[in-house]
Amino acid sequence: MNDLSNFKMLKPNNQINNLVEFIDSHLDKFPDSTEFFELLEKKKNENQHSLSFCLYMTKKCNCDFYFARENSQRGSTVIDIGVYKGSNLIFTIEAKVLPTPAGTTATPRNVYEYVYGRGGGIQRFKDGKHGVDNHDNLLPDNGMIAYVKDKAFPYWHNQINQWIVEAGWDKNEKLKLRDLTSDNKYISIHKLNDSTTVKLYHFWINVNNKEKLI
Repeated sequence: MNDLSNFKMLKPNNQINNLVEFIDSHLDKFPDSTEFFELLEKKKNENQHSLSFCLYMTKKCNCDFYFARENSQRGSTVIDIGVYKGSNLIFTIEAKVLPTPAGTTATPRNVYEYVYGRGGGIQRFKDGKHGVDNHDNLLPDNGMIAYVKDKAFPYWHNQINQWIVEAGWDKNEKLKLRDLTSDNKYISIHKLNDSTTVKLYHFWINVNNKEKLI
């Protein structure tokens, strides 16, 4: 059973709701875009995916929002994507490739990087390092995007929830489907160290099939 009762209690404001609906409506067509094919021709890594995603979404929204790469967060940290309304940073998105690339001998990467550990995506929000506006105020709603290169979305749903359990987090922090007609849009709520919470919208897109054509 996909119980969303806890999530409905924390409704986003209209601006964030409109933004999430906008991303949802254009997400699946992203791998067919000119931005995807032209930028991924050079490299097919996380940074190029995020750059092409920003260009694609900014063009589609007709200047209602601006999607920017590499936005400063607390301390020396930087988040992959920031969404602006005018000059106000209203929503941040951490990007990950699934499965996690192996990295290098000097800097190996963990398979559970989407969730926790060195470079942990969700962990950065829980630690309060990510998910802040231009004045370092915590944003209650943020996102994560996964560029999926192997295996189906339900596999990653189960795997990520297993990593959440292995991290020792509350079971209520597991990802849940937020659209029962789709298997690539999830939502989760996470506890921060100061007992506040952050809501994450998860946007997943299969990029493997289209990358093979480039």
